[in-house]
Amino acid sequence: MDNSLSILVVIQRDIAAMDITKGALRYLGYSAVIALDDPKIVISFLLREKCDLIIIDYDTVGDSKSSLLKAIRSHKALVNKRIVLLFKDDLDAVTLKQLYNDGVSSILKFPFQMSDVEKAIADATRSETSVVADTFSKIRQLDFFSFMTDDDIVKLLRMSKVRRYKQGDIIFDEGQAGDRFYVIIDGAISIYKQLEDGKTERLAELSQGECFGEMALLEDSTRSARAVANDDIMLFELDKTIMDSYDDIITLKLYKKFAYVFSERLRRADKKIRDLALYTYKSTTN
Repeated sequence: MDNSLSILVVIQRDIAAMDITKGALRYLGYSAVIALDDPKIVISFLLREKCDLIIIDYDTVGDSKSSLLKAIRSHKALVNKRIVLLFKDDLDAVTLKQLYNDGVSSILKFPFQMSDVEKAIADATRSETSVVADTFSKIRQLDFFSFMTDDDIVKLLRMSKVRRYKQGDIIFDEGQAGDRFYVIIDGAISIYKQLEDGKTERLAELSQGECFGEMALLEDSTRSARAVANDDIMLFELDKTIMDSYDDIITLKLYKKFAYVFSERLRRADKKIRDLALYTYKSTTN
């Protein structure tokens, strides 16, 4: 965690949420925290002062009819700012898609645990803020997305996130909520399982174009293993809320792709079982 980040908190009309958010950030070691309760002065502040990350509450965004988010993203000097959205009520898929499209880097539900704040900040700082066109060519080359049209991929990128992780970063840990799935754009990751004797076993290594994390998403369960970046990697990430919406053809296409992935994995597992059974048979008969 980089405690040197300078963070701007923008919350209007909710003094308690403002104080709790500032207190949480300072407890986590962030000393450069500035708070504003007037969205009208945010742009001028950002142009004048150093700011690495913005935490803004949903009511403030709603009052400005998303114009504040769009103003930040449309300004050449501010386009790469990381934005964490603080919200109290659950966000539906349509709203979440629009917020991602408007430039939100990550989300944080209030009230929160300290671990939630750390995760939201980590997600935001890892978020790829470049325009869709910069990532499109890499996505287009992956077999996982071969069943999609160019328009499908552009729409998918606008309702999802692309994040970068450094070597050794934990993408998710065993026991955490399974709220998103991933496709590897660049690099490789390893999946580890904690055994009963306290040892850790590596179950798999996945590389460019492969997906992971989808089982917990589909089964609405916690993570059964840990995913760790083998090197500096780039991941495509889609939120469970969007996957659960079933409100467009892209989501249905993704589930169809999952069916192909599961079928292929079952075939490979079945082959391993047959090979193991044949090996065992030959060993006992020789």
